[in-house]
Amino acid sequence: MIHELREYVAVPGRAEDLHRRFADLTLDLFREVGLDVQGFWHETGDRHRISYLCRFASIDEARRHWERFAADPRWLAIKASTEHDGPLIESITIKYLTTPDYVIS
Repeated sequence: MIHELREYVAVPGRAEDLHRRFADLTLDLFREVGLDVQGFWHETGDRHRISYLCRFASIDEARRHWERFAADPRWLAIKASTEHDGPLIESITIKYLTTPDYVIS
């Protein structure tokens, strides 16, 4: 089992639009496609940085999931409708995390 930590940095002036897209549209689609979201945060004092943690069986499974998601017509419609005034995301950082074998779960 691995965890994928995704950090999104919103385009200046678009943070609230990005939060609204997650809250109103994207999280529902995540649930529909079976994405196992473990937590969702923004940095204290900086709503331009949004992070969330997902769980997957492997890195390959995570990559396949996001490839399918990126091509999903529902996601493409959400993205198009929320980015008619330009992109919401300046950058995305992805890290894959695993529990060290010295930690007992």
